[in-house]
Amino acid sequence: MIQKGEHSIAEQDILSRLGERVEWLGFNPKASGQSFYHASPAGKWAFHVSFIPHKFDFDLTADVGIRINTIENLTNKYDTKLRPTEKRKSMTLGGDLGNISEGRQLRWTVADLDDIPKVCDQVADKFERIGLQFLRTYSDVAAVQEVLTSSDLKDTLLCPILGPRAMRAMASTYILGVTSGITALAHRLEAELLEEEDLYLQDFRALCRGLNI
Repeated sequence: MIQKGEHSIAEQDILSRLGERVEWLGFNPKASGQSFYHASPAGKWAFHVSFIPHKFDFDLTADVGIRINTIENLTNKYDTKLRPTEKRKSMTLGGDLGNISEGRQLRWTVADLDDIPKVCDQVADKFERIGLQFLRTYSDVAAVQEVLTSSDLKDTLLCPILGPRAMRAMASTYILGVTSGITALAHRLEAELLEEEDLYLQDFRALCRGLNI
C-alpha cells in the first residue's frame, strides 16, 4: 500500500529509473514534464509516462510521440488554437504503447514501493520492443503522410483529433510534393470537418489557401 505522501516520491523514483534505462538509447535521462526526449534528424522523439492516482496505489501508462518539424512548422503557421509555447511542443503522431501493440491501453499498477523496480523493467522493456519500433517506422514524412491520410481506425488513433489530423495530412502531402489527388484529399477532409462542425475548419481552409489548393 502506498500512503498519500509517498506518491510523489514513488513517481520521482520511477522517472529516475526509466531515465537510466532510456539514456543508452540516446534519450535525455532527465524527464521534462514526465517525458524523455531524443533529437531525431527530422525533429524529435518523446517517451512519456502518466500517473493515475488512487487512494492506496496508482497506475502508470506509457506512450510515445514523434515530431516532424517540417509538418509541425507548416501546420502551426495556420493553427489559431495553440499558444506559441504549445506549438513548440506539438507532436505529429503518437500513441499509448498498449494501443499500438494490442489495440487497448496498458496500465501498470504500483501498489507498494517494492513494485517499482519490476514495473520499471516491464515499462522499459515494452518501450524498447514496441515504442522504439514505432518511432523508427514513422520518422519520415512519407510514412507519416500515409498514416495521416488514412481512414483506418488504427491509423486515426495515432493522431486522433480530427482538425489537427486533417491539417497535418494536407501539410505532409504538400511537403512530399504530391500533386495527384491532393485537391480530392482537401475536399474529402473539408467535408469531414464540415460534417463534424469542427473548430479547426477555418484553420484548415486557411492552410489550403496558403498552399494554393
